[in-house]
Amino acid sequence: MRWLTVLFLVQLCMGQELQLTLEEAREMALRNHPALAALDASAQAATETSKQIRSALSPQLSGGLTASAADDNSRLGIGGLVSSLLISRVGAGVQLSQLLSDFGRTRLQADAALTRATAQREGVKSARLQILAAVDRGYYSLLRARALTQVAEQTVKARQLIVDQVSALAQSQLRSQLDVSFAKVNLSDAQILLSRAQNEIDSSTADLTAALGTRERQTITIDDRPLNEQLPPDAEVLVAKAIEERPELLQFKLEVQAASQVLASEKVLNRPTVSLLGTVGVLPWSQGAYPIHYGAAGINVSVPIFNGHLFEARQREAVLRVRALEKQREDQANRIARDVRTYYLNARNAFERLRLNNELVAQAKLSLELAQSRYELGLGSIVELSQAQLSETAAEVASASARYEYQILRSALRYQIGEGTL
Repeated sequence: MRWLTVLFLVQLCMGQELQLTLEEAREMALRNHPALAALDASAQAATETSKQIRSALSPQLSGGLTASAADDNSRLGIGGLVSSLLISRVGAGVQLSQLLSDFGRTRLQADAALTRATAQREGVKSARLQILAAVDRGYYSLLRARALTQVAEQTVKARQLIVDQVSALAQSQLRSQLDVSFAKVNLSDAQILLSRAQNEIDSSTADLTAALGTRERQTITIDDRPLNEQLPPDAEVLVAKAIEERPELLQFKLEVQAASQVLASEKVLNRPTVSLLGTVGVLPWSQGAYPIHYGAAGINVSVPIFNGHLFEARQREAVLRVRALEKQREDQANRIARDVRTYYLNARNAFERLRLNNELVAQAKLSLELAQSRYELGLGSIVELSQAQLSETAAEVASASARYEYQILRSALRYQIGEGTL
């Protein structure tokens, strides 16, 4: 909606924090992205090409005014096949030409141009899918970075507490400085993790900002998304849907149709062209005894006889272009089928990892609690505690990443099948 765009621009100008839901981000990207606007303008411009070609089927009327001065009794010495008589005169009139028949060549070329314009509109739809996929990827990546930052902050806080405890025990001669060093190493590792997570927030924000179609640096606040746990039981249904609905394949289909129309027009190049010609006008002044009014009409028939096998070469070129486009469409269909199957398998695997990672987090937390209890009782070493801390952090990071990785892959799969419903 228009008010979303206005609100977005106002917040940019005022430097305020931008709050977006995923649906608002998608709509904003479609309204603001310059690449989509450029492709849409190009598609509209391509529609005018058909009108330009089809104009040759309409009457061509033009007016003119001619004035000339010539020597008495002069003749043309060189020039075209026109009257050799030169006279001084002033004349004005109009000329009319109308194509009567070219055996459908002009109409077929206009139809081909219109079909290509329709194909370009399918290209706009393809770009729309890519932009929406980029928005979803940036949105979920930012959510993942935010979750990783929360994990890192909790890890730093927990390990700082361990460092403080071990340092106090070392001062009381109950623990060695080696234990303090191990605890500080683990703390530094957590701080590095936090730094990387904060950098990922900035990077994901930049990606999302670019996907929204702006270059202004902006702080973006987004809402978490519920996890959609439903996936089709089989990828082949999605493959069939993608082959039917993906705009790239529809674009290739239209390009093949346009090339076939061009081929049909090339096949009648050796047919005659019949045109009607007419002219009327006045000679308000002329040298000699000439009538004041003039007019003429005629029919012109142009028959190609020989042009160095030009038409044959153009027909062969058109045939080969049709064949090339058909093979390109077949190759694109193979690629789409592969991509749909790949994204489906990756999304299904990511969903399976969600459950496994949750179990891993639960076991890692239990191991950390036991290791910390053993260490406090003097039954375990700092190495055992450090290993438990690392395992728990790795499990938390994997769990946070898996959730949003699944959503990213599921979103990508949605656009792989042409923005269908999953």
